[in-house]
Amino acid sequence: LFRLMDSFLKKRTATKNKLHGEEVLGIPSKWVYRSLKRDRKHLDKELIGIEKQLLSLVKQDQQAQLTLLQSIPGIGMKTALFLIVVTDGFKKFETGSQLCSYVGITPTIRESGSSVRGRSRISKVGNRK
Repeated sequence: LFRLMDSFLKKRTATKNKLHGEEVLGIPSKWVYRSLKRDRKHLDKELIGIEKQLLSLVKQDQQAQLTLLQSIPGIGMKTALFLIVVTDGFKKFETGSQLCSYVGITPTIRESGSSVRGRSRISKVGNRK
């Protein structure tokens, strides 16, 4: 469901950009404009349906985890759902450091033998989503 939602989000963004392009061109074709608006409304309805389905599936098994994740500042419904689904309810990882490595937020230090100590940076390895 997350892949389908991601696909619909990309389509909706493309449709919004096309609508904006029609508006910027000056006199938009009424037929094209209405068609794009219908397409955007349809994609919005599909996205809402997918989110509701994901929420109901997660609430059946991991309601406590969903509530705990949402209590963390900065983590909303979508992020909490994504974390639960991607990590299979956090069963894929035994430690927090394994989860951090998977997500790609572990610091890495890049030094050569002769250089002065550089700053450590967050690694970009891991799940990009």
